[in-house]
Amino acid sequence: MTTSLLRANLLNEIRYAERLCQRTARLYRRLQTFTTFITVVGGSAAISTALSSSAPDWLPLVGAGLLAVFGGLNIAIRPADKAAQNEMDAKRYAALRSKASAMDDALLQTALNEAHASDVPEVEPLRDVAYNDVVREIGQGSYVVSLKLHQRLIAAIA
Repeated sequence: MTTSLLRANLLNEIRYAERLCQRTARLYRRLQTFTTFITVVGGSAAISTALSSSAPDWLPLVGAGLLAVFGGLNIAIRPADKAAQNEMDAKRYAALRSKASAMDDALLQTALNEAHASDVPEVEPLRDVAYNDVVREIGQGSYVVSLKLHQRLIAAIA
């Protein structure tokens, strides 16, 4: 592989990792917002309908159920923590990309391997989405991967 082709591949791999981290962080931020919103709405419904005599008897149970389920999901998944970790990874890749011009190919490969070593686990369906982002950014739209339905849905969210 020629040195310019190797460098281009390394830079694209860095950009791909950065985009994957950005997409993953955005997904977790939106998940955090959604679960918090539903938790607050469920808790508010449980409290307000329990205090109201005109509300149906089942409404406080639904509100309490939403509060319990989505509050539990928020605690178990910890989307805010995962989003913060992915944002830090994205910044690390952006810094590596900006320093790449001062590095030779071997040093760049070593730095990329070190950066990959501390990555947080990715959301697997976002891999193709991030890949498509990068190939569009570099003007190679013919290499776009066809996304499955669940990947298109996650891409819309993230």
